[in-house]
Amino acid sequence: MSIKFRDAMKFFGGASAALFALGVSQLPAVAADSENDDIARPIVVELFLSQACIRCPKAAALLPRTAARDDVIALSWHVDYWNMTNTENGTWVDPFSKPEFTARQKLYNANIRHRSSIYTPQIVVNGQMETVGAKADKIDALLEKTEKDVPSITATIDGDMLTFNIGKSDEGGNAYLVTFDRHTSTAITSGGNAGLTFDGYNVVTDMKPLGVVRRRGGTLRVEKTWTQNEGCALIVQSPKQGAIVTAAYCPA
Repeated sequence: MSIKFRDAMKFFGGASAALFALGVSQLPAVAADSENDDIARPIVVELFLSQACIRCPKAAALLPRTAARDDVIALSWHVDYWNMTNTENGTWVDPFSKPEFTARQKLYNANIRHRSSIYTPQIVVNGQMETVGAKADKIDALLEKTEKDVPSITATIDGDMLTFNIGKSDEGGNAYLVTFDRHTSTAITSGGNAGLTFDGYNVVTDMKPLGVVRRRGGTLRVEKTWTQNEGCALIVQSPKQGAIVTAAYCPA
């Protein structure tokens, strides 16, 4: 997968932060009384797992159930620390794992659990709560605790250009474009899950920073460069990987 980059620029009403742009175009900021302000936004559910983790196939199989909710954006991040685990069937290197995905999980655990330890499978909801990723009842309980009456993103597509209208928020945040494979199927030939076929859903392949979203919101355009089996989501998150401010899937 390739994402086209352009020169860094400023947007959202003269924001001073440089953008590591993905074909991002500057547009006028959305007015504070935009009709987007009162639309309930989805809950962001992030699953951290590995194909080498014996408890992770169950968690991966549960994700479509959660993702089927119309108020959820579900993403699975494959971590790399299981790649070195040796079993009687040898080791397995997860082809979707990346050290930066492990770093994301570590920061969540420092922020939420106040611990340096991490585990899989783990679910993080809206960047604020976490639980075991293979327990449906615990996941459902966290989803019921989330606040839904907060700013949303209206996403539209015209040709190869995506437009996101972002409503106002109390704090604003950092915008990211997350790209993912909608479905993957991997035959595991070694390690703890040897002999299994590991099906993954919304498997993250990349995450790129787009810049700062001010409290008054704004409009963001991104060039579409992914294929039919791939998707993406725009996430606005509080600094230092805090709470998710708002998010939306990219339109198909």
